[in-house]
Amino acid sequence: MGIEVRNISKSFGNFKALNNVNIEINSGELVALLGPSGSGKTTLLRIISGLEKADETGGTVLFDGQSVDKRKVSERGVGFVFQHYALFRHMTVYDNIAFGLTVKPRSSRPSKEQIRSEVNALLHMIQLDSYADRYPSQLSGGQRQRVALARALAVKPKALLLDEPFGALDAKVRVELRAWLRRLHDEIHLTSVFVTHDQDEALELADRVAVMNRGQIEQIGTPDEVFHHPQTPFVMNFLGQVNQFRGRMESGRVWIGQYGGQPSEESTPQGRSTSSSIVSSSSDRISATIYVRPHDFDITRTPQTGKLSLPATVTKVRSAGNVVHIDMVTDTGEALMAEITHQERAALGMEPGDQFYMTPRNLRIFSDKEEDSEASQVASR
Repeated sequence: MGIEVRNISKSFGNFKALNNVNIEINSGELVALLGPSGSGKTTLLRIISGLEKADETGGTVLFDGQSVDKRKVSERGVGFVFQHYALFRHMTVYDNIAFGLTVKPRSSRPSKEQIRSEVNALLHMIQLDSYADRYPSQLSGGQRQRVALARALAVKPKALLLDEPFGALDAKVRVELRAWLRRLHDEIHLTSVFVTHDQDEALELADRVAVMNRGQIEQIGTPDEVFHHPQTPFVMNFLGQVNQFRGRMESGRVWIGQYGGQPSEESTPQGRSTSSSIVSSSSDRISATIYVRPHDFDITRTPQTGKLSLPATVTKVRSAGNVVHIDMVTDTGEALMAEITHQERAALGMEPGDQFYMTPRNLRIFSDKEEDSEASQVASR
């Protein structure tokens, strides 16, 4: 089932939770609504489900092209999974999963044999075949969430909506359960929308990610698109660690303080705003904010000719884990983060107190001239 949200707004008193939101979710797609607390993601999910009503501003929610604005929750054919499981504590695992089937109107209620067959199949799917007679209190957090998911799937919903489904679990269980959910989705291809504030969760699980901020969708795209080609400073900052510098563009060169360099010939302006090219052959000086991911530096003992190479001194080396995290400070006093492999660290002989030159492989530049803060962007290699 395809889901379309058109021009949806929602206010709670003076607080604008959603402001003219538009999004299309394709049939069989897994979409993440990603953003900080207060960005509107849960409100949007609840409006799709029918648990919340949108403001009467002409907006609408459509399932397969048909408006569902006047349909009750029970009439929308969606399954909902909450963060805190919402299982019935006095019911067994079997009865929790069967609940949605047993309360159907008599005319559409399956027989006891059919219910037993459906529940057993779901228990097998969530890998809890031997747990049918246990109670929620006898299960781990991850097991409870799988039961909650099975209960939502038992009524054969047209779409599955999940609100922070792994938020109450510890880190290791979250990683295991989201990998399991991705495998499950690949098997059943049920249209699914899930809310999260965890960027790793969204980037790993979703087919597409809608990044939300202050009641609006800042950008929607594949995980690769939103991470590698952010269209706004917010998206750049929210998705992963990033170094941020005040700088400028002048005569086609990128400058941070007294250090400047020429972007490569492959660099082209990107993004939704095209009112001015940030890479210019003119002498115009454009103030800008420059972003570099920690893993996007070439690190050398001497500056690279013609390129933007920032001198920086190592203050701390953290080598536990798959990559080495380097804390540095530039000669202008700005903190800088870098990530390198263990092999690169050994080759560089990097220790606290050493000075290196940091040359960005990829830049994202947002011009201060853009009134909407969605300036042209540059990727240089």
